[in-house]
Amino acid sequence: MTEKIEQKSAWQEWKSAHAGLWQFVMFVLMSGITTLVDLATFAVFNFWIFRSLHDTPFFWGPIRYSVENGGLTAFGAFAVSFAVSQTVNFFLQRKKTFHATNNAVSSALLYALMVIGVYFLQLYVPTLIRAPIVAVIGAVIGDLLVKAINMILSMLIQFPLNKWVIMRQRDSDDK
Repeated sequence: MTEKIEQKSAWQEWKSAHAGLWQFVMFVLMSGITTLVDLATFAVFNFWIFRSLHDTPFFWGPIRYSVENGGLTAFGAFAVSFAVSQTVNFFLQRKKTFHATNNAVSSALLYALMVIGVYFLQLYVPTLIRAPIVAVIGAVIGDLLVKAINMILSMLIQFPLNKWVIMRQRDSDDK
């Protein structure tokens, strides 16, 4: 029993000594859960619910989903899966990763602004890369690869913004 307490103590010491690294590890782990939600939602909408819209192009400003880019099927699946996964991600990251104590409403508003920016980026990126990727490796694997690229871009934007701007721990002076 004493050995277990010493191990736990050593683990706690390591986490304290490497707090930033541990927070990033937790971010990645919680993002893994979000990724599963995102991929499942994407698959359901892309390969089943919106499948009949594949031959319908969707154009809105710079967001251009031609039939070659997956049409309204791809746009709808990317859009819905991102919205669902980011809602789940907010709650997971706020409490499990960042242990945020700042105002939840202002945190949610800032998170929403960040997500809207990332959302449009993720809707635009597939219009640039999907057709060439699908031409080389096929639609199913290509769509999943495009989705993975979008997720990596999202993580590179979200971690620093969440850590230093959106999901902070309130200073003792702020209380």
